[in-house]
Amino acid sequence: MSRDHLGGNHAVVIGASVVGLLAARVLAGHFDRVTVVERHRLPAAPPAPDSGLTPPHVHALLARGAHALEQLFPGLFAELEEAGAVRLDQAADVRAYVHGDWKDRYQSGFAIHCVSRPLLEWTLRQRLARLRNVLILDEATVDHLLSTADGRIIRGVQVTRDTMPETLIAELVVDAGGRDSRVAEWLYGLGFGTVPTSSVRLDLVLASRVFRMPSPGPDWKALTIATGTPCTRSGFLLPVEGDRWVASVWGYFGDHPTGDFDQWMEFARSLPVSDLYEAVDDATPLGEIRVERFPGHLRRHYERMERFPEGLAVLGDAACSFSPVYGQGLTMGALGALELDACLKAQPKWQIAGLSQRFRHRLAAVLDVPWHLATSADLGQQRPDPRRPASLSMVSKYTHRLLAAATHDRELNDAFLQAMNMVKPPESLFAPGTVRKVLTAALPG
Repeated sequence: MSRDHLGGNHAVVIGASVVGLLAARVLAGHFDRVTVVERHRLPAAPPAPDSGLTPPHVHALLARGAHALEQLFPGLFAELEEAGAVRLDQAADVRAYVHGDWKDRYQSGFAIHCVSRPLLEWTLRQRLARLRNVLILDEATVDHLLSTADGRIIRGVQVTRDTMPETLIAELVVDAGGRDSRVAEWLYGLGFGTVPTSSVRLDLVLASRVFRMPSPGPDWKALTIATGTPCTRSGFLLPVEGDRWVASVWGYFGDHPTGDFDQWMEFARSLPVSDLYEAVDDATPLGEIRVERFPGHLRRHYERMERFPEGLAVLGDAACSFSPVYGQGLTMGALGALELDACLKAQPKWQIAGLSQRFRHRLAAVLDVPWHLATSADLGQQRPDPRRPASLSMVSKYTHRLLAAATHDRELNDAFLQAMNMVKPPESLFAPGTVRKVLTAALPG
């Protein structure tokens, strides 16, 4: 990415998450200086490949998300695989129990890359360290946005580091601060009103632990177990670098796993098939169980605000937070970074005016379909709501019937994988031939 477009002086990114690092890579092609502000201390050494520290997430990168990352960091996945990340076929290498039956395994041609977040973030930070115009400040807290006197233009951020306040003046501030972002609060304080939000409550608790893979291992690389709708308890097991598995179980609305190992194992044993329990029962546990609570899907509709300042962009979980069990978050964050790049390329040289307005609407268009798919898929976890549009319930029922029919129908499964990986638009799942096959299929069970 050459620096021949906007020609700006300074941009600030809030948060050194994966999405924040992708945003920094984009901005490095348009600004003289880019500063990433991260509140936590960042590790000074690469993650140990045999660590028992349970990663906050395993990133299973969908095809379009992986393509976006490769656009921003050419050669990234060859580097990750060299460090131990696992590439697998989404049908051939995954043993999946869905809707009461095991899915057929075959070579689908759809790859998925499994990598722990510490390794992915470390690799991206090392790539950014090679760029002279990118600086990452860790253990620094963003206190508030700086604006012009009338509040219409964001001019930077106020930061505290080592108890000392510091002012970072910037032409563009990008919020990649995650679900706990404070930008909506700061905008309210500047007089922009409340940011409209949408949410789907899930009360999801995810409990994960690292295991050393047994030798010899099973004939699959990854395992997933779901119970249908409503899906009370589920689990998956994914490979990461260092010949390790990250095994996760989860439940909704009070039916939750805990950090107690015996209870965790009993929860795994209670899944509709025992394969996950049996796999980890033969494996060596490493480290402690990590428990995470996820209230539900959350979307902040910055595009619906009547007034929005110039000099600000919001992306990643700060704009739209998906359930972690779907693996959509990083892909959507990467696509958001590419949209930001496209908006910056379209800006007249040396001018920032209009960028924020264009980006918030373009990002909304990228998020709309994945948001509706994810939230409609999870409607089955909730009690019926008379205020809910009937069309959403119909989409939810159709989606679950398609997944059940795709268990032994490779053509339907390929169609689903194409849509899930965003290779084809979701509307392709409603093509007449596909609908006919779904509605006439004999479902398992």
